[in-house]
Amino acid sequence: MTHSAAVTTDENRRSVLGRAFDILECFTDAEPEQTIGSLCAATGLPPATVHRMLASLVEWGAVERAARGKYRLGMRLWRLGWGVPGARTLKDVARPHLVDLHTSTREAVALASRDGGSIVLADVIAGSSTRTGRILPRRLDLVNSAPGSVFMAYMSPDEVSELTAHTQHDHNDAFRLRQELCEIRRTGAAVVQSVDGMYWIASPVFAKPREVRSVVCIAVHRPRFNIGALVHAVVDTARAVSDGLPPSLRSVG
Repeated sequence: MTHSAAVTTDENRRSVLGRAFDILECFTDAEPEQTIGSLCAATGLPPATVHRMLASLVEWGAVERAARGKYRLGMRLWRLGWGVPGARTLKDVARPHLVDLHTSTREAVALASRDGGSIVLADVIAGSSTRTGRILPRRLDLVNSAPGSVFMAYMSPDEVSELTAHTQHDHNDAFRLRQELCEIRRTGAAVVQSVDGMYWIASPVFAKPREVRSVVCIAVHRPRFNIGALVHAVVDTARAVSDGLPPSLRSVG
């Protein structure tokens, strides 16, 4: 095979892989089931390509047929994700502390990670005794969420400016945001009220000094909590998870 042919083959493989990920990322909490038509609309791919890609993904186990003409993510993706060493170790270390926090507060708690411009709640503890009685979303916006604010507090000013460019209207907005992020670093926690009236408290889990690996967070109703006590509990939980991370995970960038 010539060099140019090899390059072309590599480009085609990347293109196929990219299209597969474009399709997989269409399956969300808000829209867990998709049709060929909805996938075409979301990805811009032609129906024949989507049909062919879905057939391969179904055969591989990444996607499964949910109903006539509908598809959803398959269990093989979950098994692969669970098997990622860093993620598995982090969950194993964090889970007992999350359970303790849930038991003592009777509120929904979660371990959150960043995924590009959003936050993924990777592990949620919310039993039948949870006071809120609500199912937590699996994704939150990075900007304007408590766990997202924690990540932003330890980002560079340039990265924060880029992420918030569409929400900052003037110098005063930028100044207030800098103050808020500084306060998060000082107190070790972010407190943010979501649009549905829930209050979220979040605190960082560090892999290295000032390098946020994940975030411990809790969601509560305002009339039902002592904010000072809960902030203290969440910060202590995040610190315990940080202290329990093995050296191998601390070295992960």
